[in-house]
Amino acid sequence: MVALALAVVGARHASPSQVSPVSPAGEPWHAFWTWGVVAAFALYLAGAWLARGGAYTLRTAVAVAVVVQVIALAAPLLLSNDVNLYWSEARIMVVHHANPYVATPGSYPSDPAHGRVSQIWLTETEPYGPAWAVVGAVPGAIGGSSAHRAELAYRVLAVLGILAAVLVVARRTRNPAAVALLGWSPLVALHYAGGGHNDAWMTALLVFAVAAPAAAAGGAAWAIAAAFKPVAAILVPLQLVARRFHEPRRWWVGLAGTALVVVVASTAAFGTHWVSAASAGAHQTSPIGGVHWLTQLGLRHRYAVALGGLVFVAVYAVLVRSAWRTGRARLSLAATALCLTSSLLRPWYGLWPLALAAVEEDELAALAAVALSAYVLFADAVPF
Repeated sequence: MVALALAVVGARHASPSQVSPVSPAGEPWHAFWTWGVVAAFALYLAGAWLARGGAYTLRTAVAVAVVVQVIALAAPLLLSNDVNLYWSEARIMVVHHANPYVATPGSYPSDPAHGRVSQIWLTETEPYGPAWAVVGAVPGAIGGSSAHRAELAYRVLAVLGILAAVLVVARRTRNPAAVALLGWSPLVALHYAGGGHNDAWMTALLVFAVAAPAAAAGGAAWAIAAAFKPVAAILVPLQLVARRFHEPRRWWVGLAGTALVVVVASTAAFGTHWVSAASAGAHQTSPIGGVHWLTQLGLRHRYAVALGGLVFVAVYAVLVRSAWRTGRARLSLAATALCLTSSLLRPWYGLWPLALAAVEEDELAALAAVALSAYVLFADAVPF
C-alpha cells in the first residue's frame, strides 16, 4: 500500500499523466513513480504468496483489497484517455439526444468533451456494446460539462466494479489468496481507479456468472457481460462444455431471456447500428500484443492476425477437450490466450484472467495471469 501511495504521489507530478509510460518531471517524483510501481508489484507477489500459505484472514484480505483499489483515486488520470471518450459518447446521448452508434465525437466540435477525446476516436462511433452505452451514460450525466467531474465519476464507477468482483470472489471462495490475487494487484488499481476503464463491470459480471453457474442470475450475467464486449460470448462455451450442457432450465431462461431483452431494448434505442460494435468491439492494434510481435519478426499484419487467430483456436480447442474431460472450464487460461493472441492488447485487459483465476481458484491460471500482468504493466507504465 505504501509503495502504491508513493507511485500515486509521483504521478501527481507528471504532465501529462494519461499517457504511457507515465514520466514525472524531476526527482524524487520520477523515482517515486518508477520504483513505487516496481515495489508495489513485488510486494503484491509476496503478499499473494503469503496469503496462499494462510497468513491472512479473509476479512484482512478484503480490507487490504479495498485500500489498494481506492488509493489510486488520489492520482490524476493515469495511462489512458479513454474516460474522455466515454464522456463524449455519453454526452452524444444525454445532451445532444443523438445515437452514439451513428454520430461521432467529431460531430459536435463545440461540445466540451470534443477537445479531450483522442484524435483517433473523433471520427469513430461508439465502439462498445449497448450495456456499456447505457451504464456509461450515468457518469457522463453526473459529470455534466465538467471534465474533472466526469473523469472522477468514471473512475469511481470502475473502482466499484472491481470491489464488486472482489466481494463475489470472497463470498464464492472464502479464500484469502483468491481475494489477494485480484484485489491486491497494482495493475488493476492503476488502470481502474487510475484510468476508469469500462472492463471493470464487464468483469464483475463474468465473475458473478462463474460464481452462480446454476442460477438464472448467472445466465443473465453472461448475457449482460456480452453486451459490454464480446469477451463473454467467447468464454461461455467453455462453461457449457465443462458442465456438459446440463445447466438447469432456470439458467437457460436467464441467459436467453436477458439476451432477448438486450437485443429488443438495444434495437429500440439504437436501431441495428449497435450490432457491429457489440460483436467486434474496438479494432485498433497495440504495440504490446502478440500480433505486433509477429509483425516485428517480419510477418505482414494480416498474416500475423491470422496466425494469432489460429494459435488461439488451437489453445481453445485444447481447453474445450480438457473441460469436457475434467469438468473445469479454465476460463482464465482462455482469457490469457485471448489477450496474447489478439491484435489489440491493452494493459487493463490483464484484469480478465486475474479475476477469472481468482473465482475459479485455478493456480496454473493464476501464474499465467500474474505473468501477463507483469508484462503489460512494465511494458506500458514504467519508463525504464
